Amino acid sequence: MKIELFEHNQTVYQAALDMLKTTGKAAIVHPTGTGKSFIGFKLCEDYPDQTICWLSPSEYIFRTQVENLAASLEKNGTLSGDTGRNENRNARMSAETNSGNGFKDVLENVRFYTYAKLMSMSETELGKIHPDYIILDEFHRCGAAMWGQGVQKLLSMYPKARVLGLSATAIRYLDNQRDMSDELFDGNVASEMTLGEAIVRGILSPPKYVLSVFSYQKDLAKYERRVRMAKSRVIRDEGEKQLEALRHALEQADGLDEIFRKHMKNRSGKYIVFCANYEHMTEMIGKAPEWFGKGLFR
Repeated sequence: MKIELFEHNQTVYQAALDMLKTTGKAAIVHPTGTGKSFIGFKLCEDYPDQTICWLSPSEYIFRTQVENLAASLEKNGTLSGDTGRNENRNARMSAETNSGNGFKDVLENVRFYTYAKLMSMSETELGKIHPDYIILDEFHRCGAAMWGQGVQKLLSMYPKARVLGLSATAIRYLDNQRDMSDELFDGNVASEMTLGEAIVRGILSPPKYVLSVFSYQKDLAKYERRVRMAKSRVIRDEGEKQLEALRHALEQADGLDEIFRKHMKNRSGKYIVFCANYEHMTEMIGKAPEWFGKGLFR
C-alpha cells in the first residue's frame, strides 16, 4: 500500500520532515478537512522501523481518521488486501483501538493512546513505549491542565523523540490566548494555513449559506402595531402596502421542513444545531418530528 498525498500536503510533509531533522519539533496548523492526519499516516508509512506514539483527544477521532484513510486507499485502488480481517491488526497499538479499522503495513509501528489514557499511565507503562516519533493530534488540547501533565511527562521521559503536531488552531482562545505552537514546539511551525486560504486555493469547498425567515409572527405583529400607531394617514397607507407585500412574500416562503428537504441531501450526514440555551434546545427537539417526519429525504 502506498499513501499518495495531495500536492499541498506533500509540500507540507517535506517541510515538516526537514524541520523535524533540524529541530526535533514541527507543528502543522491547517483547517479541518485539509488532510492533516494523512501527513501523520505518511510518516508512519515512511518510517516502518520507527516506533510512533500517536496521541489524540479521543478514540473516535483516531478511528474516523483511519476509516478515512481506508476509504481513500480503496477509492484509489491502492489498498493491499486484508482490511476486513480483525486478527493481528495494529499489533502494537493500544487496546483502545480494537474496534477500529487497521492496516498492518502502515499502523503496526503505531502505539495509540488518548490524552486521558496517557495522563493515567504509570512511569512503568510509559517506559514501555520507547517512541522515536510522537504525534500530537489536536495539539492545542495539550494545554489542558491534566492532559498537559501527561504529555509533558512523556516528552520529559523521551527528550530525543521527534514531535509532530497537528491542529486546526494553535491558539487556546478561552485560556488567555495561549499559543501552543510556542509552548510545545518552540515556534517551529512547518506550515500554517487559514480557512480562507484553503477555500481560495480550492482545497476546501466554500460554504453554502441558506437564509430563510421561518419564525416571523412576532415580528409581523410588531410592524402591524407600528403602522396602526402612525399619526400620518399617508404613512399608515404606505405601511399597509408594505405589510401586505410582506405577508404575501411570507406566504410563498418555504417552511422549515421543505428547506431541510431541499438542502440536507445526505440522510446519514452529520449536522450541528446551535441553540440559545437548554430550554431552547428542548423546544427544538420537540419540533424535530414536525420538521423531519414528513418524508424529508424522499
